Amino acid sequence: MQDFKDVRDIGVIGGGTAGYFTALYLKKKFGDKNITVIESSKIPIIGVGEASTPLLLKFIHSTLGFSVHEFFNATKPTFKLGVKFNWGRKEDKHYLNPFGRMDTIASLRYKQSLDYTSLTTRMMAADKAPFISKNGEVLPIKVKSGMAYHIDNELLVKYLKEKIRLAKINHIDAKIEKTFLKNNNSDIDYIQTDQQKELNFDMYFDCTGFSSYLLGKALKTNWVDYGDSLMTNSAILGKASHTNGIKPYTTASTLNHGWLWETPTQRENHLGYVYSDKFCSAEEARSELRKYCPEINDEKVIRFKSGRYEKSWSGNTIAIGNAFAFVEPLESTGLHMIILQLEKFEKYLKNEKTLEAAQAKYNSKINRSWDYIKWFIALHFKYNEKKDTPFWKMVREHTDLSGIQDYLNYYKKNGPLFFNENNVLNQQLQNTIFGTFSFDLVMLGSGFGWEHIVDNQPQNGAAEKIITFNEKVVADALSHEESLFYLENNPSFSFR
Repeated sequence: MQDFKDVRDIGVIGGGTAGYFTALYLKKKFGDKNITVIESSKIPIIGVGEASTPLLLKFIHSTLGFSVHEFFNATKPTFKLGVKFNWGRKEDKHYLNPFGRMDTIASLRYKQSLDYTSLTTRMMAADKAPFISKNGEVLPIKVKSGMAYHIDNELLVKYLKEKIRLAKINHIDAKIEKTFLKNNNSDIDYIQTDQQKELNFDMYFDCTGFSSYLLGKALKTNWVDYGDSLMTNSAILGKASHTNGIKPYTTASTLNHGWLWETPTQRENHLGYVYSDKFCSAEEARSELRKYCPEINDEKVIRFKSGRYEKSWSGNTIAIGNAFAFVEPLESTGLHMIILQLEKFEKYLKNEKTLEAAQAKYNSKINRSWDYIKWFIALHFKYNEKKDTPFWKMVREHTDLSGIQDYLNYYKKNGPLFFNENNVLNQQLQNTIFGTFSFDLVMLGSGFGWEHIVDNQPQNGAAEKIITFNEKVVADALSHEESLFYLENNPSFSFR
């Protein structure tokens, strides 16, 4: 294959979120290609509550063009404005990590807390959503951070599958039994299904999840393990009814052998205890989870490993989502990275003169993005002081942060990276999923240099006024439930 123009038939192997997002995006951007999704209805989806980043709203409503009203009625999402971390210093109850820009210094100076860093933070603390009612019309409040969704994956997949049908994308219900390579052993030639049917495509998108059936198994691409930095490898998933309303944020709480996520959907609260099986059995983890949430039900155990393959695009095959990489779910990066992979694929195809150049740029970018996510998530673990159990002692002592050691050294010497916008490290973080604001907040939430940093930053009367103004805006904002009800019942509403 010398040029993407030569590609006529594309096979998307595997369904679920990764497969359906991929097929719908390719159909939207490359409508002249024949796209076929191959998946087996015999393979169940995990079906958990899934958190996301603001990139998902742009992808769903702008890129794919799906209406807010239709999406809300079909998938029953809730808003995510950030993450509440029951994390960090022993003496602190929590810190709030909102999306977008934050003024951490003003929050610490005037409120002695990290709960006032932005308007979004105040929305989170008040269980509000960024909408306001004016003259009978509900309008979004402009927040620089954007917002994301919590979604029931089972409902999302059902919705996307119907979109696949409406888009007239070919769909084959079959399981892949065998994969055959071309003579060069670097390209997929054809695949054989459990119905003994042979299917041949010019390009393959591997969306087969953890099994990585094409990239990992057939092409035998090397695995890059993240285990020195991310040491959890198991999770117990469950559901429970809401007890204190539907929160507009994800919650991450420290437990003895790992941590617990709480992802609120409209139907129920989805929970997951992420732990290391080197420190406790599944039954021990389940027992601790039930003490935390006695009403939990529908429990299941999954195993995973954090890492990525050496490259996502190999020959005529591109692995998307979990088929290429996975990191433990602390920062909800799964859907974000599926979308990023698809967008970068299109970008480099457009910008590079040859397919080989596009492939090289794509692989470099995607690898660096995943590696930085690894380091950033590991930062949370290294400096969490909430528990002194064997797991947490091991994590604090042995978590490898060598890939961001320069950032740590600079921070400890000079304070928050954001206030040093011209340094090279700051510039390197500008195009990452977690930039300087996020890096600074994790460090501050972990207790690094509060007094030193606050004392050495100039007074800013405007910042104090902004904090006061934010409180007034939040007082007039709709509750989370009121906002959800409005969007479900007003077909004309649009974020665009």
